[in-house]
Amino acid sequence: MSKNKYKKFIIGKDSKDKIIEFTCDQTKLANNFWANSDAPHFLTHVFFKKEVLDKYYNKPSDYSINDGYLVYTNKEGFNIWGIPIDNNAKESIMVYLGDLEKIPYEEQEYWRLYNIESGEPSLTSYNRDFKAEFCSPEDPVLYFKQKLETFNKNWKNKFGWELFKSLNSGDEHHLKSLKIPSKEQKEFDEKVLSITKIIIDSLNEPKLKESLTYSKGDKSIEILSKYLEQKHKFKSPEMIQYFRNLQELRSKCSAHRKGSDFQKTYKKFDKGDFSKTFKEIVIGAITLLNTLESSILKEIKK
Repeated sequence: MSKNKYKKFIIGKDSKDKIIEFTCDQTKLANNFWANSDAPHFLTHVFFKKEVLDKYYNKPSDYSINDGYLVYTNKEGFNIWGIPIDNNAKESIMVYLGDLEKIPYEEQEYWRLYNIESGEPSLTSYNRDFKAEFCSPEDPVLYFKQKLETFNKNWKNKFGWELFKSLNSGDEHHLKSLKIPSKEQKEFDEKVLSITKIIIDSLNEPKLKESLTYSKGDKSIEILSKYLEQKHKFKSPEMIQYFRNLQELRSKCSAHRKGSDFQKTYKKFDKGDFSKTFKEIVIGAITLLNTLESSILKEIKK
């Protein structure tokens, strides 16, 4: 990390519509202790295009993007640097000006390439940072990751095993790099593959099958359906159909040449473009976790 070298970032425009830039060097910023009162405050919002995080999503072995934080970890497992980020904002990524000092100068140069004049921070960021409130993430993928972790923990506490098995080391990147894709087909296909690995391929079939009546050719979704019905007297045709539609979409996206069959399956989720459609898929995954939580984990003993 280059010492005593700090990048200037766009923080807005003046009354004459001229771009305003200022260093992220904390020693030159105003703070709550009356330092540098004529300078921009440490907590000045700096906005970046969403694509700034793609570099880190594409190297999940080195970087972790969590709800509100980006961290770089070396091969020995030590955290080298990290930076708080508002990745719940809808159209951009927001970082406080003073926090940008925390990343190496080379990274500051990279972030400057995606720096934009304005944006809108998320309500989550405001409530966490200024009202000290606990808030769930607004971004559906960040919320899904949090929900999945909590759900699996609660399921294991109740039944002694996880409904969705943890991904092995060769597949962990599917969860770490999961995000709302761009409007490009390629990235959409990749993320559909990832979410099916996380919630369909990871269904804990061995545990689901224990003392279960099922047919030899039954696959994981059918096994889950029979488990819920036989063990918990619970049916949810909508949830099982979501699983089947998603499995079919994965097959049409990744395993075969695209044609009319793909379009027919895609229309079951279609919200206008690949980004909005994947968001709908993730919301569906959150809904199924909520359904299982309310119906199975919180089932009332009679």
